[in-house]
Amino acid sequence: MNFNNRLELTQSQKLVMTTQLKQSLSILNMSKAELEEEIRKESEENPLLDIERKEEVNWEAYVKSMDNGYKRESNYNPDNDLNLENIIREDINLYEHLSLQIGLYKINDIEKEVCNYIIDSLDEDGYLRSSEKLMINELNIEESTFLDCLKKVQQLDPIGVGARNLAECLTIQIKNLGDYDQDLINIINEDLDLIALNKVKEISKKHKIPMQRCVNLVHKIKSLDPRPGRLCCSEKTVYVQPDVIVEKIDNEFVVYTNEKDAYMLRINNFYREILKNSSSDNDAKEFIKSKLNSATNLVKNIQSRNHTILKIAETIVSCQEEFFNKGPQFIKPLKLKDIAHVIECHESTVSRGVNGKYMLTPFGVYEFKYFFSSAIETQSDEMASSTSIKKIIKETIKSENKKKPLSDEQLSKILKESGISVARRTVAKYREALKIPSSSKRKEY
Repeated sequence: MNFNNRLELTQSQKLVMTTQLKQSLSILNMSKAELEEEIRKESEENPLLDIERKEEVNWEAYVKSMDNGYKRESNYNPDNDLNLENIIREDINLYEHLSLQIGLYKINDIEKEVCNYIIDSLDEDGYLRSSEKLMINELNIEESTFLDCLKKVQQLDPIGVGARNLAECLTIQIKNLGDYDQDLINIINEDLDLIALNKVKEISKKHKIPMQRCVNLVHKIKSLDPRPGRLCCSEKTVYVQPDVIVEKIDNEFVVYTNEKDAYMLRINNFYREILKNSSSDNDAKEFIKSKLNSATNLVKNIQSRNHTILKIAETIVSCQEEFFNKGPQFIKPLKLKDIAHVIECHESTVSRGVNGKYMLTPFGVYEFKYFFSSAIETQSDEMASSTSIKKIIKETIKSENKKKPLSDEQLSKILKESGISVARRTVAKYREALKIPSSSKRKEY
C-alpha cells in the first residue's frame, strides 16, 4: 500500500449566494404589502434610509384651497357640536367586545371573574373548546356557578358565542330568534351531517315531517352562522394592491407600475457628510459605511424588482392580448417558461416575479398566476386553457336548473359539444378547484 503526497489542480463551477443576491431574490418574491413592511422595518433599523410615502394630489381640492386663500375646511358642524364624522372608530376584538358587555351586567366579582375567564378561553370562532373540568378546578368554583356564568356568556352578542359544539351554537341562535320548534331542534342535534350532504328526503323520512316543511327547516338552519366569533374580528381587511396597471390607450395596451401609495427611498445626506469629514470617529465611519451599503443595496434591489415585474407584466399582456380585448373566456394557455424565454431569464425568476403580484386590468384585478394555465386540445386543433374551461364550467353551473343540477358527466358532454374534449374526472377536478359542490349537494328541493 503506497501513500504519496501530491498536488492536484481541478476546476469546478459553483454558485455562491451573496447577501445582496439573497436579498434581491427575497424582495422579488414579496408581494406589494410585504415589500412595504420590509421597507418600514429597514427604515427603523437603518438611520441612513429616509422613506416618504407618495400620495396622489387631489388637484381639485388644491385649486379650491388656492381660491379660498388657503382656508382649511373645518369638520365643525354648527348645528351639531358632536359631529359623528369626527369620531375615530377604533376596532376592538371579540374578547374586548364580550368583556365590555359583561361589565354592564349586575353580577358579583366572582361571577365577573368566571365570565371573563370563559371569554378568554373562547377560540376565534367563538366556541368554548377547553375542558370544563379543568376550568372549574382552575377557578376553584362549583360546577353550578360555572354553568350559570356560561349561560350569561351565551346571551352576549354575537349570538352563538360560548357554545361547546356546533349543535349548541345553532340552538342558541334559534332560541334567540324566538322561533323554537322541536323538529328544528331535533334536526340540529341529530342530522347536521345529512344537512351537509343535502339529503333532505332522508331527513324528512326520518322525522316523519312533510317534505316542504323539512325544506323550510333546513333553509332556516343554513341561514344561521356556524362561526359567530368571526363577526367581531380584530383582524383588519387586507386589500389587494395591484403592482401594475394595464390601460388601453389609442387601441394599444399600456402597462405601467402602480406608484400610488408607494414609498420613495432616499439616502440621508447628513451621514454622507460625516464620512467626508476626516475628523470623524473611525468606528462611526465604519458603522455608517455598513448602513450605507445596506440602504444602497435595498434601493437597487427594489428597482430591480420593479423592472422585472414590469417586464413580466408586459409579456403577459402581449401573450394574452385576446383576453384583454374580449374577456376571461378568451385566455390562452401560458407557462412560466414561455415568459422566461421572452424576457431571457431563468424560470425560477419568473416564478418569484409572479408570486403574490396583482394586475389591474379593464376587467378587474387579477393575480399574475391567473394568466398561467395548462393547454387542452380542442376538436378544431386549437388549444384551450384550463382557466377558460373553468370559466365555462362555472358559468354553466350558474345558469343550471337548481332542481336538476348538471352532473360532471353532463358538463363533460356540454364541453364536448362546444368542441372541447374533457373527461368527466377532469371536469370533477376543475369543479373542486372552483370550490363548487357536486350535483347532489347543489340540488334544491
